[in-house]
Amino acid sequence: MPHSLSARKPKAVLFDLFHTLVSVPRPESIGETPVARHLGVSPEEWQRRYHDDDCYGRCVGAVLDPVEAMRLVARSIDPTVPEDRIRAAVDSRQRCFAAGFVNIEPRLLDALDRLRAAHVRIGLVSDAGADDVVAWAKSPLRERVDVAVFSYQIGIRKPDARIYQRAMQSLEVEASDAIFVGDGGSDEHRGARAIGLTTVLVTRLISHWQADLIEARRPHADFEFADVARFVDALGL
Repeated sequence: MPHSLSARKPKAVLFDLFHTLVSVPRPESIGETPVARHLGVSPEEWQRRYHDDDCYGRCVGAVLDPVEAMRLVARSIDPTVPEDRIRAAVDSRQRCFAAGFVNIEPRLLDALDRLRAAHVRIGLVSDAGADDVVAWAKSPLRERVDVAVFSYQIGIRKPDARIYQRAMQSLEVEASDAIFVGDGGSDEHRGARAIGLTTVLVTRLISHWQADLIEARRPHADFEFADVARFVDALGL
């Protein structure tokens, strides 16, 4: 394990997206109705099929249309879910994601600006369906990221080495000169470490959702910080 992050400035930092740079608000917190309630289906079953198991391959580009993605999962649970409820669920979910993409914490944006001012290139490596990143163009993150690799665009998900390598090739850096930062979902730190990246676990955002997962993710991280701003502080930038 590296002894100090500040010992050598990296040429690039690769970031995970959700729960690392972006926190999508809970629907109720912004006056929205949860998707499963719109659809009238089990929240646990919807979560498993739509996100955890990604039954229809949203995140590898098999389904690109947000309404079709929602329809496939909803009607695999209950074939009678009406079309208007499916579309209402999509619209509500998109508003939640848009809020997360647009309302980025000022401290986080400042941290990214410090990286760029120090000539550290910034990459994004995200497991995401096309419907997850509709609002990416409106995010203040977009202008701060040099390369964004979304799994649905290339048909590859973490922890497959190729998704990290795609970002590093675009950034023109080797793994020995880069750091991967994420909340640990998708077994991402194990995949990053396997190809020689220094790995950093950030915990604050995921602690609001699934704090019980943090302990299991720690063994694959070289360093741990509460958030991205603390990580950049540790680089001495």
